[in-house]
Order: sequence, then structure tokens, then C-alpha cells
Amino acid sequence: MLKSYLLSLALLASGCALSPAHSQPHTSPPTCSLPEADREWIDRALEAWRFAAREITGNVQLPHSQAIFFSADCVLSSENALSSTRAGDVRWSASPHAGEVTLPDGKKIPSGVTSFASGEKGSYYFVMSTPSVWEAGGVGQGESLRKTMVAVLLHESSHIAQIRAYGTRLEALIDRYSLPDSFNDDSLQERFGKNPEFTASIKRETQLFLDAAATKDDAEARRLAREGLGLVRERQARWLVGDDAYLVEAEDLWLTFEGAGQWVAYQWLVDPRGGRASREEEMVRFSGNRWWSQAEGFAVVMALDRIAGPGWKGHAYGDGAQTVLEMLEAAVRD
Repeated sequence: MLKSYLLSLALLASGCALSPAHSQPHTSPPTCSLPEADREWIDRALEAWRFAAREITGNVQLPHSQAIFFSADCVLSSENALSSTRAGDVRWSASPHAGEVTLPDGKKIPSGVTSFASGEKGSYYFVMSTPSVWEAGGVGQGESLRKTMVAVLLHESSHIAQIRAYGTRLEALIDRYSLPDSFNDDSLQERFGKNPEFTASIKRETQLFLDAAATKDDAEARRLAREGLGLVRERQARWLVGDDAYLVEAEDLWLTFEGAGQWVAYQWLVDPRGGRASREEEMVRFSGNRWWSQAEGFAVVMALDRIAGPGWKGHAYGDGAQTVLEMLEAAVRD
């Protein structure tokens, strides 16, 4: 199960308006109902996902998956909300809850602020509490919060596409090394976050990839990306050895998950047909993320998109044939 992205993406909020809603989900049978503002936000967010899947990620194909949204007392779910290309085709069901939400795999979670995707044992689903829950949790309010939450949904929904391919590699890694349930995309940071040399390398690598993405000179972009990749592999060869050797593969996978998730959220936020936010302001927020996997992953994907063009999406959101680091290494060799 992929963790919530509340802490990192809460920094993305700004005052830009969301795209207008075109319809509202209906429940059948009407056993409970969400607040009107929550229903409107769900429609807006799903419209943003349809746009992102069509225009940003490149006609991403999702496995059969369930979308689950919940308010303080009601759960709204659909088996085609993420895969449907038209709002009017989405089928919804609703059921009340009393403080806990039951997930498709039988697990139960408290009805608080959360957003995550899961693909455990072939059961693909996305879960997110509604704006009214986030507001009650003190996260934010109004249109700024709602736009941030759309970015969160896009990040997580992209993981549904990735889990089918990269998730199998991640599960194999977990099984091979008997990794604990606490293993996640921040495990590398938790292990080496107090190592000043390791931390300094992460920071330098991230900046080099961002510089590669920003330069207008193709040769310079490749040079900067090669330097960044060299630092990554040197750091891994020095520190990720012995009992920590499994973290080399883990880092590649998490940078792919988080980088691609952050990239689609950023692209929607700055698109004039999407969030209509300032590129400069959002770049500061995304590149300044305190979580390594998200900040460096985003930087790697920005450099990859700059150097290799859109072809990387077929792997990152599709067949999973290569990680984003592997694709960038290939791109700078060509």
C-alpha cells in the first residue's frame, strides 16, 4: 500500500480556480449522501484525471480498479470512475459508515484525512477522503485546498497505472529480503537522513537534474544529467552495500513511482486547461519537497522528459520495462 501524500502535496495549494464541474455523481441505492460541495469536488477531480490521462500521461490504460471517496459518515465507491472517459458513464454506490471505512481487501481504516493507492494481491483501488474531511482535519479550506487535493488525486491515480508493472518488482523485492510492513518510499531517507554526506549528494543530484531540465542547450542538458546520474551511482556504490544493498533497486523503483506521480500533478497544476498555476511557484514547491523520493524523483522525470521526449511515459505509466533512472541513463548515452 502506498502511503498518503498529504504532507508533501499540502504545500502545493494556491489560489487558482479548478476547472468547472460538468456533472455530479449519483448514488444507487441512496443509502447515504455526501455534502454537495464534496460531490462537486469529486466530479471536478475526476474530470481533471480524465484530462490528465488523455493529455498528460498519454492515454494511460488502468487495470480494473475501484475508486473510494468518503465523508464523515458516507462512503461513495465506483468500479469505473477512474477508467471511464465520460462523466455520465460513471456508476456509483453509497453506504454509511460509523468512523471506519472498509477497503476492498477487507482492511479497515479510520475515516480521517488520507489519500492512497493500493495494488496488493491484484486488488487495485484508490481511496481518498473528501474536502469536508480535510477541512475538519485542519489541512486547509476553500478553493486552494480543493486544487491541492486534485493534484493529490492525480498523483495517486497515476500509481494505479504503475502498480501493475512496477508493483510486481516491488513485491518481489519485499519478499526476497523479508522487508517489514513499514518499508515505503521514505525508507531510504529514514535510513540515511542523518548522514550529511549522503544528504548532500541527494541535494546535489536533484539540482543537477533540475538544471538539466531547465537548460535550452541539448548538449548541456545531457552533460548535467550524466553528472547527476554519476553522483547517484557513486552514492549507491558507496553506501548501499551489504545489508543495505537492496536499497539500490528500491530507490530506482520509488523514484519512478514518486517522480511520475509528482510530474503528472505538476503538469496539471501549471496547465492553462488545468490548475492554471504559476510554473515558477509550483517548481519551487515541487523541487523543494522535503521527501527525497518525491523531490529527486520529480527532478529525474523533468530531466528525462526534457532529454528523451514523451516516449518514457509508455514505460513509466505502462509496461514498466525500465525505471526512470534506467531510461535517463539510456537517453544520455544516445
